[in-house]
Amino acid sequence: MNLGIMAYSVYDEDIGYCQGQSFLAAVLLLHMPEEQAFCVLVKIMYDYGLRDLYKNNFEDLHCKFYQLERLMQEQLPDLHGHFSDLNLEAHMYASQWFLTLFTAKFPLCMVFHIIDLLLCEVG
Repeated sequence: MNLGIMAYSVYDEDIGYCQGQSFLAAVLLLHMPEEQAFCVLVKIMYDYGLRDLYKNNFEDLHCKFYQLERLMQEQLPDLHGHFSDLNLEAHMYASQWFLTLFTAKFPLCMVFHIIDLLLCEVG
């Protein structure tokens, strides 16, 4: 666990440490000093709503799964049907996407674009 995540877990005792946070912190640390990365992480967690995904037994995360499944059903019906035939539900593949803001499984250049878009669009 890096120092930024340790600091965050002390700062936000209600959430504490969650595994997905380290991926996001690492991306931030690649672009800025540790103190600034901590401040941006706090901003993302509180103001951008990422913190809500970790609260109340992951209630908000389950809501995101439902939204993803409905969007797929509406926008990508063939893929949704294929996933349904395989009994593949959103929580089986998307939890890490949401909890890490897509920073865990994608190429770093793509992750940088995702984080840039997030910071530009939401901020």
